[in-house]
Amino acid sequence: MNRLFLALILCAAVFAAACGGGGSTQTPPPPTGNFSNSSLKGQFAFSMNGSDAITSSFFARVGSFTADGNGSITTGIEDVNTALNGPQTLAFTPSTYSVQADGRGTLNLINATGTLTFSITMLSPTQGLIVETDLNSTASGTFVLQNPANFNVAGISGNYVFDFSGVDPAGAPDSIVGQFVSTGSGSLSSGVLDENDNAVASGASPFTGSTYQLDATNGPTSGRGTITFTAHGFTFNYIFYIVNGTRARMMETGTAGTVGLTVGDAIAQSSVPAANANFNGNFTYLLSGVGSRSQLTRIGRFTADGNGGLGSIFADTNDGGTVAQVPSGSLSAMTYAIDTNFPGSGRGTLTFTDSKLGTFSYIIYLSSSSGGVMQDVSKNTVGDGNLQLQVGAPFSNSSLAGNYGFNFSGVGNNTTNQVFGEEDYVGQIALTSAASNNVSGAVDFSAFSSNQGVFTNVVISGTGLTVGGDGTTNSGTRNTLSLKLAGNPSTTLNFAAYIVNSQTIYVAGTDSGRVLSGTVSLQAP
Repeated sequence: MNRLFLALILCAAVFAAACGGGGSTQTPPPPTGNFSNSSLKGQFAFSMNGSDAITSSFFARVGSFTADGNGSITTGIEDVNTALNGPQTLAFTPSTYSVQADGRGTLNLINATGTLTFSITMLSPTQGLIVETDLNSTASGTFVLQNPANFNVAGISGNYVFDFSGVDPAGAPDSIVGQFVSTGSGSLSSGVLDENDNAVASGASPFTGSTYQLDATNGPTSGRGTITFTAHGFTFNYIFYIVNGTRARMMETGTAGTVGLTVGDAIAQSSVPAANANFNGNFTYLLSGVGSRSQLTRIGRFTADGNGGLGSIFADTNDGGTVAQVPSGSLSAMTYAIDTNFPGSGRGTLTFTDSKLGTFSYIIYLSSSSGGVMQDVSKNTVGDGNLQLQVGAPFSNSSLAGNYGFNFSGVGNNTTNQVFGEEDYVGQIALTSAASNNVSGAVDFSAFSSNQGVFTNVVISGTGLTVGGDGTTNSGTRNTLSLKLAGNPSTTLNFAAYIVNSQTIYVAGTDSGRVLSGTVSLQAP
């Protein structure tokens, strides 16, 4: 989750290092792989959020575009909400894209405001990663293949968990997680949410007055619609784009300054744990938001014992450039509870206390026994993200060798001019089975703290991934990911890496000069 606006408003720490000016001094080798323009074909729903270059304020966009498999975007539509212009619905005119063999490429979308330029990395023919690289704004997100057969009211039917993040009407950090049940005919039969608004948690709040409908004009062609619900005395209005029967992309809508602006996805539930006994195993999580200092990211893992107890807890935090590891002291009060007051909702709580770092408190909404979404309600904290069952351990460099796409986002500081700015990265790396110097690739990124702003086709090398454990060993050994970005001067991004499975690695930055987090995902052309 991307919260530059919070870092700019709340930042009290001065980061020690930052990305400097200048571009890559090396040219990447010719890309290899099995992707091409034909890999991007069909109708895709996208969701992004980030920082507007003019006002340095949070903004979001969701929408749909259609790619013909030959380098052309034939049609599309987006909803974008910025502090400067408020909410807008804009149609795309014929546009272009390109995809090279390694899955990296560009996407140019033209609407009434001009041409929007994005760098992309394909993970597969059904999904990809995207970063805005046109200097007008910087934002990170994803795009996912849609199924037009679900572009109807019944396309949202059954139980869903959701995770929305952004700002409240006053511009303060806001996180909303929850669950709803759709009748498939234009109403929600039930729902419950937890909102953490500016570090004030609402607790579990049931829905009332919940309805949704498809846009009569754009719904049948793009899956666009609107949804309204009321909880703890507030009415929430969202635009959605249906991906398929299991997913919808959603953005809060209204005039900037009078309503909140949050964005995220709703994901279908299946076989949700109903009691503590149904929630067990090793889980990995990645959260981002705002802590007591500034921009915050948390990454970690734990074991749920099926009886309300947590064990093997390891975590890394970066709060405004201050890095810490859990455990730093002794751990106590390590518990979880599946909430039986809302049967079938997947709601639960997690908590543990580190004698040196304090108490960590979380709300979870599970989409299945294998994971869901997670909200940080620790003191002076607003954050959220994903929780996934960890499978396949023990891991090794050999078992993880392959080609990966990645997306990192966060904030950095230029120590030369003391300018804070959002940073968004998208690229591709190849990991070999070697124990060191096992990475190569290229990246495009926006760094709004730098004079240049946008950097493209930057060569990646360096130590790469070191696998000394996965946070599960008695010693708590962390995996690390180190990426050297060629430039003048060069920059190295250092991360704690928690491996979810052989396809997914969560990473959180451990540098004092920036706070980054993201996901490294195996490509499947």
